[in-house]
Amino acid sequence: MASRMTSARSMLGVSPAEPDCFRTITDAIAAAKDGDVISIRPGVYPEPIVLDREVTLSGSGAPGQVRIEASGDPVLRMNVEHAAVSGVELVHSDGEVAVDLRSGALEFDECVLAADSGVAFVARGGTEFRARDCEIRNPGGAGLLVYDGARADVRGCRITSVASTAVVTRTGGAPKLVDCVLSEVAGGVLAADGGQGSLERCRVEAVTGTAIVAEERSQFVVTATELSDVDGVAVLAASGSRPVLRDCRIKRTTAQAIVVVQQAAVELERVVVENAAGHAVQVLDSSTADLSECVFTGTGHDAVFADAAAEVRISGCEITGGTAAGVVLTGQARVRVTDSRITGTAGAGLSVRGQARLEVDGGEVRECAIGAEWHEQSSGGMSGCTVRDNLRDGVRVLSDQVVDIQDCRVEQNGGRDTRLSVDSLPEPVRPGAPESTMDDRGGRAAPPRGRSGKAELDDLLTELGDLVGLDGVKREVETLVRLHQMAERRAAAGLPSPPLSRHLVFTGSPGTGKTTVARLYGRILAALGVLKRGQLIEVARPDLVASVVGGTALKTTEKFEEALGGVLFIDEAYTLAATTGGSGPDFGREAIDTLVKLMEDHRDDVVVIVAGYTHDMRQFLAANPGLSSRFSRTIEFADYSSAELVTIVEGLCRTHDYRLEFETRSALHAYFTNLPRDGVFGNGRTARKVFEEMVGRQAYRLAEDDSATQVSLTRLLPEDLGPLPGSAVGAGAGRVDSERVDQLLDTLRGLVGLAEVKSEVAAMVDLLASSRQRQAAGLPVPSLSRHLIFAGPPGTGKTTVARLYGSLLAAMGVLAQGQVTEVSRADLVGEYVGHTAKRTTESFDRARGGVLFIDEAYTLSSGQGGAGHDFGREAIDTLVKLMEDHRDEVVVIAAGYQREMDGFLAANPGLSSRFSHRVTFADYSADELVTIVTQHANSAGYECSGPAVAALRAHFAAVPRGDGFGNGRYARQILDAAIARHARRTRGLTDPTLDDLCVLLPQDIPAAPGAG
Repeated sequence: MASRMTSARSMLGVSPAEPDCFRTITDAIAAAKDGDVISIRPGVYPEPIVLDREVTLSGSGAPGQVRIEASGDPVLRMNVEHAAVSGVELVHSDGEVAVDLRSGALEFDECVLAADSGVAFVARGGTEFRARDCEIRNPGGAGLLVYDGARADVRGCRITSVASTAVVTRTGGAPKLVDCVLSEVAGGVLAADGGQGSLERCRVEAVTGTAIVAEERSQFVVTATELSDVDGVAVLAASGSRPVLRDCRIKRTTAQAIVVVQQAAVELERVVVENAAGHAVQVLDSSTADLSECVFTGTGHDAVFADAAAEVRISGCEITGGTAAGVVLTGQARVRVTDSRITGTAGAGLSVRGQARLEVDGGEVRECAIGAEWHEQSSGGMSGCTVRDNLRDGVRVLSDQVVDIQDCRVEQNGGRDTRLSVDSLPEPVRPGAPESTMDDRGGRAAPPRGRSGKAELDDLLTELGDLVGLDGVKREVETLVRLHQMAERRAAAGLPSPPLSRHLVFTGSPGTGKTTVARLYGRILAALGVLKRGQLIEVARPDLVASVVGGTALKTTEKFEEALGGVLFIDEAYTLAATTGGSGPDFGREAIDTLVKLMEDHRDDVVVIVAGYTHDMRQFLAANPGLSSRFSRTIEFADYSSAELVTIVEGLCRTHDYRLEFETRSALHAYFTNLPRDGVFGNGRTARKVFEEMVGRQAYRLAEDDSATQVSLTRLLPEDLGPLPGSAVGAGAGRVDSERVDQLLDTLRGLVGLAEVKSEVAAMVDLLASSRQRQAAGLPVPSLSRHLIFAGPPGTGKTTVARLYGSLLAAMGVLAQGQVTEVSRADLVGEYVGHTAKRTTESFDRARGGVLFIDEAYTLSSGQGGAGHDFGREAIDTLVKLMEDHRDEVVVIAAGYQREMDGFLAANPGLSSRFSHRVTFADYSADELVTIVTQHANSAGYECSGPAVAALRAHFAAVPRGDGFGNGRYARQILDAAIARHARRTRGLTDPTLDDLCVLLPQDIPAAPGAG
């Protein structure tokens, strides 16, 4: 076998067919000497490789053309001091380890490791691994495991599609990753059992678990790295670990951003956390955290939370916004805040409870619900801090321990600048408020009322009476007022007061004035002297329910305390009692239980009003035995009549200086009479929307009329009233937007291929237009089924056409909105009897006014094969009933393979009659796939040369067309591969031209699978 000498090294060739080459890589290694280069020609080499010579394996040709495959045993092992591999794709399956580095130093350059194994790459026992510009994939397990003192230097690499953790370091292992991407992984990094390592200038994204875990005394340093789209906690430090994060950014986590537990210690320097669903930093279990120059914005819970003897130091940090508090301490936590700014939090800027201690030195707390508050047995103090412009109290000290407030500016807060328990202060407090404004508890006294309570009460009752409609509501409120007045008179006469429950249930549809009446009711009770202030605090489920155990009670308590002296208004309260159907804790029920206890503890300090739909509120009251006894009075808010809606519009006209002509008023009454009262009807909100649309149409009508008089500018005419929105699947349901219909049909015609699909959809549009014309002429309209079967292989444009179809129906006035709600079996089928019907109904309701698109619908009819309950069939049965009950509100499109959809239609006798139209989607031809690639390339700023187009056509002509062929999706994958190859080809050009950067050549087009 021939070899070629290169300086002192020989180059040996390997090819499946070329002459003068070894046929296997193993044979070439056996013949090689240390230092030789083995050049591997394009081809697939099904052999496990053992590197027992210090050689370099170099793949020739384009990336991916040299594939080494193995199953079971590792595809690559090494038993020498040094070896290198470049330009090779290593493929492994059905084994524990794909590449096993047991000794020496191994280098990878521009390689791909595609594993379906327990671990893709293992470096152990003092070995060294260096990788440049490589990619590691492993949908069967972990990515890179470095342990027992091994080292890894990984730069410019991508680790993706990993079923477990991308990088694992244990027992002294030390991987260093620079400029890498960890994407679509269950976990980003796990450092455990004394593991070490670092990330520098990396991205960790699309993580379905925890992005970085450091535990068991491990140390890991993360620098200039971004963690984003994490479905869980971004960073977890546990069991004595000591991770460090510097200049990092954490975005969009579904739980806490950083959690420190079990005596771990974390250092955060210049770390930015954006939109974490939970805490930005949570420190528990005697752990410590040092935060320096960090920025936390928009957190879904308290930004920094410390509990159970935790110690936190916060220096030079900024906390902005968020749905809860800024810094919260409880238990025996110790926190020091230095020169930090807390702005605009929905809860308190600083909140201390339990036996925690907070010390604040300098900095600013402003525009929060409360500036700083100490409760229970908490202690600490503030020095040199500015507390101003907060919505309620500036500093609130209700602790029985020492809290020292020195040299602070506390001013311009919405409540009292200071609300202090005198016993907690050994020396006078100097908050900046004059002594004459301090009440007997050290807080700012409430301003005197400008009018008598009776005059204010009369004004409020007049304001209530002036509201449009709501006659029953007004009588109920006036009855409550008289009951309170009578109770006061009986008390003055020495008689016992009648039992009064001030808490109320408001039931009815949206937009019927529930919030307005609640606000008036609070002010009325304040005028009666029943409540101290009468302010309204409006909340919903997200304001009360947290995503972590114990967080719900804290959030609910904070909102309840905010409402003390006034009204707590809980909109859509029934959502607190709505179970998720899973096995996890029910945090909504926790909010209800907390609420019941607080209502008992503060029965005279607050009024709670719960609101929602009538039927759903019954479910809410049944969620806790204590609710029905505390909410003994229900006030029903009826829908507004057509005349009342007209009156609301007239009121808006008066407010904004418009006038309704007599004929306009009549047209408006007819409009509201014929307006569908469906799930999107908003009562008063709908009236406001109609008024705003009339004003907009009037402006459009008069925009080019230079002669319009001042009177004309204030008159609203019948032509300013828009058409009724379509809410039913029937001719004449809404106005036809002919221009929009033509635009959508042009878009449909512009899609690649799909000739039969275009013809079917155009025929449906013609049929609908004909039905409208027949109805307008007084002729009978044929019964039409709008539901469709989309049958065909994947990637043929079914979802795209469904969206166009929904938009077409909306433009023709057949559907109210035309939105497409995409679901599959997982969205419809539940886990127990009755759950499926609920999930299917919820999905159907989301599609009301639009299209419900069920992908792979045939999976609903595939039985379990056993004796268990077939929940897929239950979804079909529920769907058939919903399609009948709401035949005019939703169009259902069921999609899937041709043959399997026949089985779906046979699963229920009612399906075939409801899906009377089948639209067939065929595979794209080779030319059509070429067109798809060139269109997407042009959109991305690339151009396919003539030879590249020929190479694409040859590729698509040669590729096998099995059931799993992806059609359009496959075409986009080929374009992605071509762009990657183009980037690799042009990377080495020193002065590339514009053509070099934009034109794809034949060598950029990958070969078809199975091609030589």
